[in-house]
Amino acid sequence: MAKIKRISTKDGKKSVEIHQSQEGAYVLQKYVQKYDSEEEVYYEVRATPDPVGLFGDIDSATQEAKVLLGLE
Repeated sequence: MAKIKRISTKDGKKSVEIHQSQEGAYVLQKYVQKYDSEEEVYYEVRATPDPVGLFGDIDSATQEAKVLLGLE
């Protein structure tokens, strides 16, 4: 799968990546930022399970990503 686009919240703590499969369908992967108090660093982890759904075009995938992040 190829990463096409990444959409993040204003604070950067949540994001959704849009990936395109070899068949042409678009899928979403959600990521969240976590803080490790021992290491005193922020890191990003993939939130599973992934948001459900296959999208036929980039516009509908982008719209769903924005809804998941509360941007619309």
